[in-house]
Parts: sequence; C-alpha cells; structure tokens
Amino acid sequence: MLGAVLLLGLMAAAVFTVWSIRRAVREATGAPAGPGAVPAQVRSPQTLEGALTLQLVAGEITGPQYRRAMATLAARDAERHPLDVPPDVTPPEVA
Repeated sequence: MLGAVLLLGLMAAAVFTVWSIRRAVREATGAPAGPGAVPAQVRSPQTLEGALTLQLVAGEITGPQYRRAMATLAARDAERHPLDVPPDVTPPEVA
C-alpha cells in the first residue's frame, strides 16, 4: 500500500515537472514546446553548421544524416586549413 502511494506521488511529481517545463518554454518562445517545434523568432543561421543544426531540430534531417554532413564538413575544413603541428622538442633536463 505504501509503495503504491509512493509510486503515485513520484508519477504526479514527474508529470507536474514536465508540464511546468513545457509551459515555461511556451511562455519564453511564444511557440508550442512539442517535438520538431521551432520558434518563429529563431534567426536564420549564419553558418552551414547552424543550418544543419536547425534542420536537425526541426526534424527535416535525421541524426545519421546530420553526423554524415558534419563529418564531411570537418574533412573539407581539415583539407582547406590543415593544422600546423609544432616540431618535436625534447623537454629540458631536470636539474
């Protein structure tokens, strides 16, 4: 009996928490807080990474498509702007 009451209390607390978070998001953005909901006030992204992120959040592309596109961007960036590795320097000897 006590376990059922405790479980019911925990479930009520979880539902209340989700409800209050959704309400706070709705009040802050003026848009519904549902899956794939992107607020109207979102500025257009300034980078390709931002555009991909917006597409992922909006549900226009899937997670694997996003990761593949980001990997392609990283490879292209590494090709265009390779890292300059400093020469191998031996550490000074301990005195």
